[in-house]
Amino acid sequence: MYYGVVALLTRALRQDARQFRNHLFRLAFVGFIYLSLLIAGIQSFVLGAPGLRFFENIAWLNLFFITCAGIGFFSSAITEEKEEETIGLLQMAGLNHIGILLGKSTSRLIQVLLLLVVQFPFMLLAVTLGGVTTHQLFAAYVDMMAYTVLLANVALVCSVCFKRGGSAAGATTLLMILYAVVPGIASLGLRDLLASGWTKSEWWKSAILTTLEWLQSSSVFFEINSVLQTGFDQPILTKQVISNVVAGIFFFGLAWLLFGPCVQNADAGGDSRGAVLKSTSRVRFLSAGRAWINPLSWKDFHFIGGGTSHLIVKFMAYVGLLILIAAISQSPGNWLGLSLAEFPSVYFSIMLGALILEASILASRVFHDEIRLQTMSSLLMLPRSIPYIAYSKVAGCIIGLAPAAICLVAATLLLPDFQPRDLGNLLAEPAFWGVIMIVLVFLHLVALLSLFVKWGSLPLAFFLMGPISFCCPIWQVVFIFSQQVTNDFWGKLPATMTVWVLIGLICFVFQMMIAARLQELGTK
Repeated sequence: MYYGVVALLTRALRQDARQFRNHLFRLAFVGFIYLSLLIAGIQSFVLGAPGLRFFENIAWLNLFFITCAGIGFFSSAITEEKEEETIGLLQMAGLNHIGILLGKSTSRLIQVLLLLVVQFPFMLLAVTLGGVTTHQLFAAYVDMMAYTVLLANVALVCSVCFKRGGSAAGATTLLMILYAVVPGIASLGLRDLLASGWTKSEWWKSAILTTLEWLQSSSVFFEINSVLQTGFDQPILTKQVISNVVAGIFFFGLAWLLFGPCVQNADAGGDSRGAVLKSTSRVRFLSAGRAWINPLSWKDFHFIGGGTSHLIVKFMAYVGLLILIAAISQSPGNWLGLSLAEFPSVYFSIMLGALILEASILASRVFHDEIRLQTMSSLLMLPRSIPYIAYSKVAGCIIGLAPAAICLVAATLLLPDFQPRDLGNLLAEPAFWGVIMIVLVFLHLVALLSLFVKWGSLPLAFFLMGPISFCCPIWQVVFIFSQQVTNDFWGKLPATMTVWVLIGLICFVFQMMIAARLQELGTK
């Protein structure tokens, strides 16, 4: 019984210890810490407390990486077995439900915790730089570990309940947004109740106030802010640590209870159609219908981009978000502190982030699904070139970005200071094209990494963008160069054309690497 529980976990840990790339990844993370330490040392000649600034950057980088890992790494623990239809084989091997959960999810949790542990001895260098104490380091890393435990097990529940990795990742993202937003709402509610004269004299008021206090203190983002303050002397085991660990254990138990019913009710055979309806349904206009002239674009639009039904749902959601933000901004004393003149800027920022996030998710899936389903070799047997196949698939995914793009254009038109002539000036601005270059580099990097790693190409690309920025600071040069040009259109044009050439060269190099990797995978 004991061996059946820990057999898969032991195998996963041994496999992790023997894989050279995992140790290389941890070494690269330490190298990035040394690079940040070098920058902090340079800043010490100008700014005070360089150790605190260095540690602050690494702490937020860790939280960002852990959150991305929860979306791409933890949430695929069980769904990848469902998609490959190997859950039954694991059960036939004598592994019980908790053994599968420990081997597939807890092993990944240990890997991420080891990534935090390996950093700690090097982070002690921040104490020597000044501005931070050892107690702050211990408190921050304990907070991040507790958050990792919670995130891993929340993603595990989503991975158990959903059949596809994309659905599990989306549910995990939604829950993490609630995790970040709810403590802020609880803090505002607690403040208003205390201001109105509430006390803990009555048991029901005491229960409400205590619950709000725990919700306010449960977020690692608020806790890290307090830890990074000069003079921090709070205990290490805070409410955030206790609540996150207890909640993580609860969600692991919930995943254990749901594992049997969710796995037994899973549909057998074939890959799911996702949200694409069948042509026999009552709403036939939402079905895939006949293939287009370019069947590759048709296939990726419907089965990766979600098809017409997803377009309608996303458009309605984005319009509903606009109405909600406008309604909140019109209410006096709203908890967001928005005014009616500020809500277009807020909506513009949200839609810009949504567009980049959607594009990143599609970039991670455009080739990955072909590798996962082992159809790349069959696809390359078609009488079409690799560039034709790749660009057709990308075109189908781009159509799925139409709702976010339309709403972003609408948000631009709603900006109070926007004038039609500003659009021409923006398109001639070198800094604008520098931002486009950063986004294109990131999307190409996500697509390239999806051909090398089985999971986590999106968080891995986020992590690699930092070293790439330091080692190849092309956009920094672009931004510095853009400050030297005149405000005249013809004065900006040479710098803008230079950025266009750089964008073309960078995209060409990435696309050649992607084509070479596709050719290699297709011949296996």
